[in-house]
Amino acid sequence: MADTRKAWYRLDNAAKIYPAVRTQKWSGNFRVSVSLKEKVDMKILEKALADTAERLVSLRLNLHRGFFWYYLEDSGESVKATEDVRNPCARFGGKRNREKPCRIRVYENRIALEIFHVLADGTGAMNILKTLTARYITLKYGEKIPAENGIIDINSEPDKEEMEDAFKRYARFKAVKSRQELKGYHFKGTKLKPHDINIITGLMSASHIHSISKSYKVTVTEFITALMIYSFMQCQSESKCYVEKPVKISVPINLRKIYPSKTLRNFALYINPGIEPRYGEFTLEEIIEDVHHFMRMNNKEKYLNAIMCKNLSDEMNPVTRVVPLFIKNIVMRIAFNMYGENLVSSTFSNLGMVKVPDEMGKYIDHFDFVFGRFKRDMPSVAAASFGDKLCISWSSGIVEKDVERRFFTELVKMGVHVKLESNFYPINN
Repeated sequence: MADTRKAWYRLDNAAKIYPAVRTQKWSGNFRVSVSLKEKVDMKILEKALADTAERLVSLRLNLHRGFFWYYLEDSGESVKATEDVRNPCARFGGKRNREKPCRIRVYENRIALEIFHVLADGTGAMNILKTLTARYITLKYGEKIPAENGIIDINSEPDKEEMEDAFKRYARFKAVKSRQELKGYHFKGTKLKPHDINIITGLMSASHIHSISKSYKVTVTEFITALMIYSFMQCQSESKCYVEKPVKISVPINLRKIYPSKTLRNFALYINPGIEPRYGEFTLEEIIEDVHHFMRMNNKEKYLNAIMCKNLSDEMNPVTRVVPLFIKNIVMRIAFNMYGENLVSSTFSNLGMVKVPDEMGKYIDHFDFVFGRFKRDMPSVAAASFGDKLCISWSSGIVEKDVERRFFTELVKMGVHVKLESNFYPINN
């Protein structure tokens, strides 16, 4: 295998904002995890991690601060596996130029990959986790697992596409989409301590949720997004705000489904379906219909390419390129405060059905996907399915669980059996 160590990589277009806007208490993190049917053998996992890191440079990268931009460099040393913690997705940080933007956590039968968004998006992270898990299962059980469904053959030569900034390959610059939108409603509550996070995961039948979504003639993502909007609107209505604000959910679109790309880095864009409550009261059925039509109208290649071009045009501006990093950081913080979490009430990311080869699937119970704490501490949702198990995980930086309770209560009213798990606070059903 060719020696790729000591290579360095520019941050992709979506990644550049995250090191600029993080604080001493917060950075943009998330985790993907796999729960096996047997307890994880740490010694075998360490061997699997070392083998996987020989092939996947993502597990060896350090984040560096340059004069004009942050960048990633191959350190030649793999991330290490450690015991899991009560409050996952803590801020990434460390000594300058020695900062690993990912970590591996283990608890009993669960292997979790935590990612700083400078490194990858949900799909990229899940493919890294699946590759590591495949190697672990091969070492522990002797299974020969084919390199398919996102699993990478660790004995193959590295593919340059895996580390490319795919945004730059596909942007056409024929149209540029404005970022101007109305500010969204934010549910407010009692803030947790800086490094605590409130996670509530609902485990349910994936086929049941698919059946309900099908009855409304929408996708699972559209149905869950609409139910989130409904839950936030109910909370806003009860708070008796003087002026009710739009309730919008930011939904990432995996661009790999539109453009052929093998990248393990960020390659997603966001669209923000929502409801304007000042028009009047909306039933859940009306919200589902509106979200469905918004998603179908905006989740199109031409529209998404215009958003991509706007993001890239800011980065590629000749003036921007020569401005020192400390000035760029100030500008990006201002832009993030104006156009980031400020515009939406929450985020919902659905990895959909996680597929693996049968030789691997028989050792797996389920996959999970969890957001880290957001800068505004707002409740946000991530989901993943495996077999007939759908995991919907809410995470937030506040004590109150009003929105989460409304969301899961509505599912129960529809006849869905939901098993709730929490990392921190007791759940009152």
